[in-house]
Amino acid sequence: MATTEPLSRAYLLHARPYRESSLLLDLLDEEHGRIAAVARVGGRQGQAKKAQLQPFRPLLVGLSGHSSLRTLSQLDAPSLPLPLTGEALFAGLYLNELCQRLLAERVPLDGLFDHYHQALVELAQEQPLAPVLRRFERQLLQQLGHLPTLHCDAAGVELHPQQLYAWQPGQGLVATANQGYLGAALLNWQAERLDDPDQLRQIKHLVRQLLAPLLGRKPLHSRTLFQKQRGRHEHSSGR
Repeated sequence: MATTEPLSRAYLLHARPYRESSLLLDLLDEEHGRIAAVARVGGRQGQAKKAQLQPFRPLLVGLSGHSSLRTLSQLDAPSLPLPLTGEALFAGLYLNELCQRLLAERVPLDGLFDHYHQALVELAQEQPLAPVLRRFERQLLQQLGHLPTLHCDAAGVELHPQQLYAWQPGQGLVATANQGYLGAALLNWQAERLDDPDQLRQIKHLVRQLLAPLLGRKPLHSRTLFQKQRGRHEHSSGR
């Protein structure tokens, strides 16, 4: 008989039907990292379990089995889902999609779980989206080993706040005379001083540049949904 591991904190990234009366779960687990598991949701108890399996809801999970596909043996939902609405909901879906597509399975998260949880809390509190997203993206890129050094350039020279820098794959940040990212924006991203709108836009563009080779050609579904929703809103409001 398979032994169930101790309960660990987790969030549901994605779920889809699997065989008869089961769900295939993609979990972000504090102990195991991103992990796939099967949840049996047939019968009354199974339906109660299914009702608890919602995105953005803090979970306690117990997993059993030793294969790459675990079994969800225990589940507790100590609190309600974090209330993400409007643009914050799309931002939460974006975080989930990044984790699902970029994190390898069963790799320790090195603190990323707490950063993910904190990002959801801030989104639920209706804090400005851009700083929340840029903080988490930096932590995710660091987890993946794809975050450039943000205090010095490729030659080892400390970044100057007024200097422009370009990111060169395989090299890092390189000083440039035109078209680049302001040193102040890069330094403030590292220090999490994210209150300048122009600098936030620069960081957003750099993040897209850094994520592009990791995501490949397949577009982010959450970004497409958000753009469609924003387009419908602007059309209905006459903008």
